[in-house]
Amino acid sequence: MKKIKSGLARSFALSALPACVLCLAPSGYVCAAANSLGTEGAVFMKIPTGSPRAQALGNSGVSLLEGGEAMGINPAGIASAQMREVSFAYLGWLQDYSGQYLSYVHPIGQSVIGVNLAYYGIQDFDVRDPDGVPLYGADVKVRNAYTSLSLAKGFFLEKLLVGVSAKEVLEDNYTKQYRNLVFDAGVILRLGRKLSLGWAGQNFSGKAKQVVKVTRLGGAWVFNPFFTLALEQKTYSDKQGKIGGGVEISLPEELLQVGRASLRVGYSPGDYMGKNMTDKTMDSLGLNDISGWAFGVGIYSSQALGYGMGLDYTMVPYGALGKSSQLALRFQF
Repeated sequence: MKKIKSGLARSFALSALPACVLCLAPSGYVCAAANSLGTEGAVFMKIPTGSPRAQALGNSGVSLLEGGEAMGINPAGIASAQMREVSFAYLGWLQDYSGQYLSYVHPIGQSVIGVNLAYYGIQDFDVRDPDGVPLYGADVKVRNAYTSLSLAKGFFLEKLLVGVSAKEVLEDNYTKQYRNLVFDAGVILRLGRKLSLGWAGQNFSGKAKQVVKVTRLGGAWVFNPFFTLALEQKTYSDKQGKIGGGVEISLPEELLQVGRASLRVGYSPGDYMGKNMTDKTMDSLGLNDISGWAFGVGIYSSQALGYGMGLDYTMVPYGALGKSSQLALRFQF
């Protein structure tokens, strides 16, 4: 049985942590603190599961993402897909909470359809009240999931992309079980070859307070094939919005001949979360007291065995809470 030390749990509650960090930590005390801050349900929908690239860019990508990874951010992004694509991602969040993401994108005529499935869970932990008293005598399971069907289409020679999604969201925690049908919509406007603007509204038409709603508005500027800047404003229905962003430095496939390699750094404002004293990786990289920053790498080749293949990885330090990491593979054919 996994337990959170009372001192660490107390520090969670005293800090104004992001809602997704609060509610996804395996502690009844932590979740109670999150609810007192006005947190709505299904806060796991804020996590950019399926897109290490967006996670590495400060949880930004509403105007930038394409293919299967776009469905969790902006369904309009799949409209630019020219090939069928299968992608899989594994997310390691905090306190042994993890998620898996699977997607498939298929062009049909002038339109593109996509389906995805994300599942999150954690097992073997005890739930306690603010005084540290166990609430249950047995282990409690947490299961969260969503699946979506997306349709997108490009207009004016792919200058305007429009997409919509219908999603079924399941939240099955130790105190509640909700199942909701919600909807996403998004647009991407490409102004020339350098500037793209995007907007997306996520998780609308669900029952009040049961699924957190997210609105994204952002842009990306491609200075040249080597450097891309992304900025994005995210507004949540359960807390104040924030601006995040990041940069991507790439060596293009035309230069390397065998593929494209990218380095990414992003930032999304957050509170100081203390210093990590146990993670050797964070300590060796000098990241044990860093929060808000994200770091990622990506490689892609359009010539791997005659197909397109990509690999992306992102690590996000959260100070005393540890680190989040996400690995994704995609295959185009």
